Amino acid sequence: MMSTAQNKDLLLQYNKEVIEKGDMEFFQQIASNDFINHSAPEGMSNGIDGVIYFFANVIHTALTDITVNVLDMVAEENKVATRKEITGIHTGSLFGIPATGKKITIKVIDIFTVLDGKLKEHWGENNFASVIQSLQ
Repeated sequence: MMSTAQNKDLLLQYNKEVIEKGDMEFFQQIASNDFINHSAPEGMSNGIDGVIYFFANVIHTALTDITVNVLDMVAEENKVATRKEITGIHTGSLFGIPATGKKITIKVIDIFTVLDGKLKEHWGENNFASVIQSLQ
């Protein structure tokens, strides 16, 4: 079993490599084959492919200069919670909204379960819907 420090390190790598850099191969390496995103939007896969679709085809096509600022991280047993801000410049179409050039900030609180060194489950809350509304 991994330590809480190792679990936190895995989540920091996830935030940097997957969200910030858009490295979906890395995500496939660190996610368990039966990964479940309990917060997947209706109509989107709750597996690895749904996460890859969201970051590759939504976030990284609509935003540039993406940064993730982890404000808080708490770990206990096999769960890691983060409170973070994902910022980027709206330079591509986002759900049909043409580029505005605005800097946007998505506020996120999420919890991951880590099992055998892999991301197993995710739950999250964010303000993405209000960010999208602010661009219209």
